Amino acid sequence: MAEATDRSISITLHHSPILKVTNISRDGRVEVPAGTSAGALLERVGIPQNQQRYLIVYANGRKQSLSYTLRQDDKVQLFIPIGGG
Repeated sequence: MAEATDRSISITLHHSPILKVTNISRDGRVEVPAGTSAGALLERVGIPQNQQRYLIVYANGRKQSLSYTLRQDDKVQLFIPIGGG
């Protein structure tokens, strides 16, 4: 997690129903300390670090790395890549 402060921010998280997330409100809002990274958010909602590499994270419509620092009112989407053949 990036440097955090006493201040918290609120983001909206959208995810696939097959992901088992916790600590999230019914409308997808999540409160996190300012300075929280996308990776730390995933841990906060119950996605273990060893599973994070399988997800694609978007914030406000742009693909982001797990080190992306979240900002107030970010809209975060989690995608699970699916392959087939």
